[in-house]
Amino acid sequence: MRSEKTVDSRPAGAASEVWLDFSSGPATSWTRRFFVDFAGVFLVFFLSGLERLPAVNEPHYWTKAAHFWNPDVGRGDLFLESANAHWLFYATFGALTGILPIEQSVWVGRILLWGLLALGWTSMMRQAFLSEAQKYPAAWVATFSALAWCTAMRWGHLAGEWVVGGAESKVAAYGLIFLAFGFFFSKRWTLGWLCMGLASAMHVVVGLWVFLGSLFASFLLDWLAPEESSASIRSTMKGWWLKHGWGVPLAVLGLGLGMLPPLLADSQATTEASTQAAMIQVYKRLGHHLAATSMALARWQSFGILLLIAILVLIGCMVYGSNAPRLLGSKRKVKFIAGSRWSAWPYGLRWFLIQAVFGLLVALVGCLIDWGSLAGLWSRELSAKALKYYWFRWNDVAMGIWVVAGAVWLASGSARLASTARDPFGFMGGRGKRVSVPELMLAGVLGFGLWGLYDRIATRGNDWLGEGERARLLSKSDGFDEQLLHYQDWLSVCEFVKKSTKPGALWLTPRNQQTFKWHTGRAEVAAWKDMPQDSASVVEWFDRLQECYPVDDQRSLVPWMTDKIMELHQRYGFDYVLIDKRIDGQSPPLLPLVYPKTAQENSTFAVFQIPR
Repeated sequence: MRSEKTVDSRPAGAASEVWLDFSSGPATSWTRRFFVDFAGVFLVFFLSGLERLPAVNEPHYWTKAAHFWNPDVGRGDLFLESANAHWLFYATFGALTGILPIEQSVWVGRILLWGLLALGWTSMMRQAFLSEAQKYPAAWVATFSALAWCTAMRWGHLAGEWVVGGAESKVAAYGLIFLAFGFFFSKRWTLGWLCMGLASAMHVVVGLWVFLGSLFASFLLDWLAPEESSASIRSTMKGWWLKHGWGVPLAVLGLGLGMLPPLLADSQATTEASTQAAMIQVYKRLGHHLAATSMALARWQSFGILLLIAILVLIGCMVYGSNAPRLLGSKRKVKFIAGSRWSAWPYGLRWFLIQAVFGLLVALVGCLIDWGSLAGLWSRELSAKALKYYWFRWNDVAMGIWVVAGAVWLASGSARLASTARDPFGFMGGRGKRVSVPELMLAGVLGFGLWGLYDRIATRGNDWLGEGERARLLSKSDGFDEQLLHYQDWLSVCEFVKKSTKPGALWLTPRNQQTFKWHTGRAEVAAWKDMPQDSASVVEWFDRLQECYPVDDQRSLVPWMTDKIMELHQRYGFDYVLIDKRIDGQSPPLLPLVYPKTAQENSTFAVFQIPR
């Protein structure tokens, strides 16, 4: 029989045990099994990411992947033939396009990526709170935390970052990062760093920031560990290297493999081209992701709320975590932040906090870089060169992980609030009664996560078209019947292009669309969504956009006249022109009409051929 002073003991009169209980011993309940939790997480990610094809970035990624395996797809397209920054994604998941149509390839890719993400998240969260004495984590811990995290990511991001969604390289990278964290928490450091290296090779920008954050967190946690309370930085560094020395080079190797293609692509670029490309990326195309001054006020407000919640969760863990057992087994109090309370936290919880702080500090530096150029402390060009590396990306992800991890830990039964103080309003059920924080936290976590999932499903359920298709093609001011007509006309003209024109032809396409290559496999002079990754191609791409799609003083597109089309043809050598009749003032150019044969066949789009 266990003594009342053991790790698993409960104070006399404590509140009844909640469903989540991390400090219990080994259990055989099926609800604690890994595959059950994994199935729950996969279902959460499946429902959160489910949407009609294509998602907003899928035409961009998957036409590039198809071209990677079959150069005849979009042959002559500037974007498709530019540098492959995400080469590992194209080399692995892109292979599906060689055996399946692109739509089916994306669906298979989605399932595989959501599975990898669920595997990583389940492993990470189930290991995050375990002590060496425990065999099984709490029931459904990964599932509950995944529910709340998806909601926190969706509503609390600052710079537009998302993880659970369409099939692209960063989803694979985050899945591998979560796997790496799970290995770290189980002290399998080499395997963890190997996964970190694979994540960096899959998406180098994602991997770079998480790699740096992991170096910072692993060393800081070693230095602040109770058994290292009197150790010097030098001795801590020696012990850290003994643990991580075999794995870190593997992560560095993966990071190098991810960096090599873009570095080689830019090796011949001039300083002027590199600067111009950075300005285009940061302040003209991707400012909502990269520049603090370009982010919407609503995003600052949403992130401010998430940050406030993160601070409250931190206070809760510090205050109500004082009764938790010291999982590190140290009998000494560490005078850091709150003494024994920090040492009582599980390793994974402390890791999440440090990663969130690191991500926030990196984002703050990104803000200072942008604001400094606005204040005239340095040039806008210098800021653009620095900001193109996505300083806000890891902050958007890590802050949400900390919030849900801290809240789930409070809801775990490891932290309890015993209240015998005054309760003038009766919130605690009367004077002298014990009130359990876990029950309240569990209800909050579940309610928040389920509300977010319901809202996500309801929103997507009302979508009759994928966001990647809807974006730019359809006007929000049009009614449903008009939108449906324009979409059907778009499919019709793309079907004609695919079946009735030869591959390898270059097309001048409408500005307001981003799925021409997705439907036809034909090359375009330029498309707004398809920005290349190397500097020289970025500059060329932007020049093409400005020349091919001029706008008037009201920022409305100027219609293409015959002389303008022929002038562009002389410069870019395209074979066909796809006209959007919705452009104000657009009249048929004096060129051979190829499609449609009658106005009833297609009232929105028309194809003209350049005479030989």
